[in-house]
Amino acid sequence: MPVWQSEDVREADEAVLGVATTDISARLFLTPIAAIEHWAGRNPQASCVSAEDLELSYEQVSQLTLLLAAEFRARGTEPGDRVVLELENGLGVVLSFLALNRLGAAAVIVSPRLSEFERQKIVSHALPVAIITAITAPSCDLMRPKLMTNVLAALGLVWSEDGAAAPLDRDKYPLAANVAAMIYTTGTTGEPKGVMLTHQNLMFTGFVSGKLRGLGEADRVLTALPLSHAFGLSAVLCSVLTQGASLELMVTFSAAGILARLRDRAITGFLGVPAMYTQLISADRDTALNYPFLRFLFSGGAPLDPTLKKTVEARFGLPLHNGYGLTESGPTIAQTRLYSPLSDTSVGFVIPGVDYQIVGASTSEEGIGELKVRGPNIMAGYYRNQAQTDQVLIDGWLATGDLARINGSGALEIVGRIKELVIKNGFNVYPPEVEAALLKLPEIIQAAVIGQAVPGNERIIAFVQTSASRLDLGRVNQQLRSTLAGYKLLDEIRVVDQLPSAPSGKILKHRLADLL
Repeated sequence: MPVWQSEDVREADEAVLGVATTDISARLFLTPIAAIEHWAGRNPQASCVSAEDLELSYEQVSQLTLLLAAEFRARGTEPGDRVVLELENGLGVVLSFLALNRLGAAAVIVSPRLSEFERQKIVSHALPVAIITAITAPSCDLMRPKLMTNVLAALGLVWSEDGAAAPLDRDKYPLAANVAAMIYTTGTTGEPKGVMLTHQNLMFTGFVSGKLRGLGEADRVLTALPLSHAFGLSAVLCSVLTQGASLELMVTFSAAGILARLRDRAITGFLGVPAMYTQLISADRDTALNYPFLRFLFSGGAPLDPTLKKTVEARFGLPLHNGYGLTESGPTIAQTRLYSPLSDTSVGFVIPGVDYQIVGASTSEEGIGELKVRGPNIMAGYYRNQAQTDQVLIDGWLATGDLARINGSGALEIVGRIKELVIKNGFNVYPPEVEAALLKLPEIIQAAVIGQAVPGNERIIAFVQTSASRLDLGRVNQQLRSTLAGYKLLDEIRVVDQLPSAPSGKILKHRLADLL
């Protein structure tokens, strides 16, 4: 049977939301672009998004996405089409996403840091009509009439149909209804899975996350989280848009750059992964932190270390809030509340409007079981993969694959993973994928990859049997770079005579973890 929040939490949430939890859907903007149009009409000159030393108002974003959508339409883009956005954080990815939103097409946002092998796997699966990449920075005078006749070029972007799916049989591989974005996760099989996130998924998560953080039109939110991940796209960008706030995007993370912006740009909120907070503290050890406008800090994307939480809170003088979710859940499932900060590293309470159950908790001595959730945040499914969709979505419930319990405060604790997942620097790394890459090397006989928790992060460690007299970590990583993104490379490699295994031949990874 499903479990719901306590009455006290529900009432407090409703006071913050300004609406009953059962009525949230009626308060949502239908699409991200609908939010843009609302705030462009209400406060056209208000700041919407800034990046690369350029800032655009809600009115300017509305105008530019109209023109950009017309360019995409002229190139043959139709509702339900997929367009790959192979872009770093910046105005290009934001405006392209919103322009596709206007057309009813789906943005497939991927990191340009992927290896060519990884990129090709995604492109061949997504079957896009085009791929958009960046060649230059946006024009410093983006709104000049002459530039606005070709917004794509003014943004420094290139539209390419080379390697895409043209000519596309649109009837053969349709999207689920109202898909706004596809975010690819490799999954435990090592094969890419396209998570279909609908407009409702994005706007529900955005609205609830924004309200629970107390966002308003006066807020300016800073992040370096990539929009190629659901955390950045939904829980950050869409949360800002639903509340008429302003988003400042960093193209790439820089601790010094973040600290400078917190000091000089009247930033009211920052969101990052634990590894970012570790670097922020290291970058400013000897300087008193003084950020008078800053009112909230949020962490997500990886488990939060208690020592890191205490250190950050002591240095910034603010609670470090925490959250949890999956790409498949849009991504937010739970988060701590600004109105009631927690001293532990639990992930807070399940967000309003989402039901949850912990299957098997009643028979577990410690109250631990698999977390399952349902609600408006849950994905439409995996694109072109009904079999795996059916494995995780059953009667509307998403099986997270994570082990959880409710602690004494009523908050959710994630205590382990059913899935073999390592979260490094906020990025998901699936050991089977790394193992498969290792086994392609002629000197590797067997390989098993596990994660090792360190403050604010996880390390990737490989245990291998090898025919070589010795293995050099740097040389192995150099070989792996042809098939793996940089964040998936090994932090340590250990040579063993034999990997522990069951009679069936299955490697017993828990025995390897005991060796760390």
